[in-house]
Amino acid sequence: MNTERRVALGGPLNFRDLGGYSTADGRALRWGRVYRSDSLHHLTDLDGSRLQAELGIRSALDFRANDELVEVGIGRLGDLDVRHVHLPTTDQAINVEPRSDWTPPSSAAEVYLNMMEHGGGAYAAALETLAAPENLPAVFFCMAGKDRTGVFAAVLLGLLGVADADIVTDYALTHEVIDGIHERTRATRPGFDEIWTRLPPEIIGAHAATMEGLLGLVRARWDSMTGYVAALGVQPETVEALRDALLTEP
Repeated sequence: MNTERRVALGGPLNFRDLGGYSTADGRALRWGRVYRSDSLHHLTDLDGSRLQAELGIRSALDFRANDELVEVGIGRLGDLDVRHVHLPTTDQAINVEPRSDWTPPSSAAEVYLNMMEHGGGAYAAALETLAAPENLPAVFFCMAGKDRTGVFAAVLLGLLGVADADIVTDYALTHEVIDGIHERTRATRPGFDEIWTRLPPEIIGAHAATMEGLLGLVRARWDSMTGYVAALGVQPETVEALRDALLTEP
């Protein structure tokens, strides 16, 4: 069994296994069941072969916005026997001008809380998808694999009973590769840096304090990730199915 956190691919820079994290009830996430990544349109031919032959990926949950999908597509992923599930957390993400009455969020954690509020339908659908054994192993992704993906990873890990410290650690692992991800994006998307000027400066990275702040906001708003998921309308039987599918035996 492979127990390496990072999966070294030729295209994506932030492809990681969520396996191994312990839960409050003495279980742990199974290795090789669910992965997180930056955009899979970067897959090379060899990457595609590895996703199927080595990792056995059956479904790819795509949190990118509709305009991002139109702009860059799904690339090599479209040639694989992998179910592409498009679950945009927002309709548009590229060059969207804020409304005149828009108030900038005060922190990156607040940006993420807004994602949870306005992108909740996509996250609920993602949980439903992962709860079905026929969709596993699965990978979920956005453009950088940091924000929309990072928030969903926190939702999933928190729902399964992973400790806050491990959720924060998992989020911050993206910071190790974020410079390479941004450099690649600047080369292909004019105006990339201008977008970040509208947001709190710390969101350009993946800092532990950001996820710590988000977990505090979640606790104040919904008490826990379980409370958040319940507010989305995800049924308890779906949560139990997720635990059965993704966790080791007690």
